[in-house]
Amino acid sequence: MQHFSGTSLKTRLYLLVLAAFIPVAVLIFYIAEEQRSIETKAILHRTMMLARSTADGEYQQLESGRNLLATIADAWRPAPGRADRLTSLLDNIVKRTNVYADMGILDLTGRPLVAARPSPGDLNYRDKEWFQACAQGKASAVGPYHGEHIGDRPVLYIAYAARDDGGRVQAVAFAALDLDRLNHNMFKALTELPEGSRLTLLDESRGVLRYDAATRRWSTPESFSPDLRRRMTGGQAGTLSARDENRILRIYAFAPLASSFRNRRFFVVLEVPQDLAMAGSNRIFHRNVALLAVSALMAVLSIWWAGDVFILRRVRAMVDASRRLASGDLGARIGRIGVRDELSHLAGVFDEMAASLQARIEREEQVMVSLEQSREQLRRLAAYQQEVREQERIRIAREIHDQFGQSLTILKMDLSWLKKHWKGEWSEVEGKMAAMADIIDDALKTLHAVMSELRPVILDDFGLAAAIEWQIGEFGSRTGIACRMEKSGYEPDLPKDQATALFRIFQEILTNIMRHARADRVEVRLEERDGKLLLEVRDNGRGITASEIDDSKSFGLLGMRERLYPWNGRVDFEGRGGRGTVVTVHLPLSMKGDTP
Repeated sequence: MQHFSGTSLKTRLYLLVLAAFIPVAVLIFYIAEEQRSIETKAILHRTMMLARSTADGEYQQLESGRNLLATIADAWRPAPGRADRLTSLLDNIVKRTNVYADMGILDLTGRPLVAARPSPGDLNYRDKEWFQACAQGKASAVGPYHGEHIGDRPVLYIAYAARDDGGRVQAVAFAALDLDRLNHNMFKALTELPEGSRLTLLDESRGVLRYDAATRRWSTPESFSPDLRRRMTGGQAGTLSARDENRILRIYAFAPLASSFRNRRFFVVLEVPQDLAMAGSNRIFHRNVALLAVSALMAVLSIWWAGDVFILRRVRAMVDASRRLASGDLGARIGRIGVRDELSHLAGVFDEMAASLQARIEREEQVMVSLEQSREQLRRLAAYQQEVREQERIRIAREIHDQFGQSLTILKMDLSWLKKHWKGEWSEVEGKMAAMADIIDDALKTLHAVMSELRPVILDDFGLAAAIEWQIGEFGSRTGIACRMEKSGYEPDLPKDQATALFRIFQEILTNIMRHARADRVEVRLEERDGKLLLEVRDNGRGITASEIDDSKSFGLLGMRERLYPWNGRVDFEGRGGRGTVVTVHLPLSMKGDTP
C-alpha cells in the first residue's frame, strides 16, 4: 500500500488559516521597525544635541582659558620676584578650579619659565604644535585631543603668545585642560543612557578620544575600525549599526562637531549597545508576537476540530476506498458519507468510476488470458517448426549422404578401376578420366559441406563443445577473422534439442559478427557456473548499440531469445562503443531426460 507523502489537506487548512495572520504579522514587524527607527532617531537627536552642547561648552571653556592666558601673559614681565608670585598665582588657580591640570609660561626654546606644578629640569615643549604656532607669531593655539597626558590624566593644551610693547613674541603662556573635567556637567547626560554607552570624539585624519559613561573618564581606545571611521567622517549626521572591537553589536549615532578652535573636522559619536538601546521596542515586539502566536494557536485548534469532523473523516473514507481499489479490491466502494454536498457528490462519482473500472478490468483480463494463450500457441508452433526444420535437415543430410554420397563414391571407385585397367594409348581418354576424378572430388567436398550445414555430424557424435570448435575453425577459414576458444575442458552433457538450440544460437552470433561487427578477433568461452551453462562470445568490433538490441526488427536476436525460452534460458547483449560486443548465453542445467 502506498502511503501519502505530500502536503496533507489538514496541513493546507492550517496554512490557509495561518495565512490570514500574515497581514497582522507584517503589521507587527512594521510597527517594531518604526519603533526602532524612532528610538534610533532619538539617539541621533541626542547625539546632535551633545555635539552642539560640546561645541558650546568647548567654546566657552577655551575662550575662558584663552582670556585667562591673555591676562597671565600681560601680567608677566621679566622682573625680580615676579616669577615666584606668578607661580603661586597659577598654582592657586589650578587647585581652586579643578579644570586645569597645569599652567605656566615657556620661553621661546620651549623650557618652562613659570609653572603651577614642579617639572623635571629637562622638560621641553618645543616639539609641540601649539607651542610652535604661538612661538612663530600666532596669537593662540589648541593642541590635539589625543595623546597628551599629565601623569595618567588626558589633557588638552591651549597656548597664548606673550608679546612685548613692540608686538614681538617674548614667551608662550599655556594651560593644560583636564579632559575628564572639561564639559563635566554636559556628560552627566550620558548616565541616563543604557549601561555600556560611550561617547567618542572622532578625528577624520588621526585618532579618537573616548569618554566612558561608567568610569566618567576619557581614554584613547586601542583600535577603531577604519571602515567605521570612513563611513562616519565621510558625510553629515547619521546612524549605522556595526560590531565593535569586542564583537558587540552597537548603534553608532554621529554628528559633526562645529568648533572654531579646530582646523580639522571632528565628529561626536554616541555608541549604544543595540540590544539595550532597543530594549523597549523589543519588549513591545515580543509581546505582540506572543499575542499573535496565541491567536494563531487558537485558530489552528479550531480548524483541527472542525476540519476533522466535517472534512477529514470523510476524506479518509475516500482515501481508504481508493487504496483498497489500488491494491486490487475492485469491489471497494465509498457509499454514503454524511450530508449531501460536494464531497458526497465526489464519493458517488468515485463509486461509479470504480464500477466501470471493475467491468473494464474484467474484460481486459479475459483478453489478456486469450492473448497469452495465443502467444503460447505461437511459441509452441515456432518450437515445433524448429524441431521439424531440424528433423528435415537431418533427413535431407541423411538422404544426400546415403544416395548422392554413395553414388559419387561408387563412381569414383569405378573410375579408379577403369584407370587402373586401361591399356590404351589415348592420352585424351586419360585426361578425361583425370578431369572426371577431380569433378567427383569437388562434388564430394561440396556434398560434405552441405551436409555439415544441414546437420553437423560432429554435434551428434562428439557433443556441443566439439561442434563449437569445428564451427570456429570453419568460420575462421571462411572469413579470415581470428577466432579461438578458451580450453576449459568442459563438455556439457545436454539433451539433443538443447545442444541443437545452443549450436544454432552460436552460428547466428558468428553470422552477426561477420555481417555487422567489423571485428578481426573473436574469443569464445564455454563453462558451467552456479548450475548454469554459460556460452560467452566476445569480439573487438564496433559494439552493438542499445537501439539495435531493442529494435523489434532484429529478428536474429529475437530468434535467439525464443530458442532459449522453453528451458528458461536467456541471452544478454553488451555493447561497448568502439570496443566490441559481448554476447552471453545462460542456460539452466538439468539432468538429461528431465527437460520437456
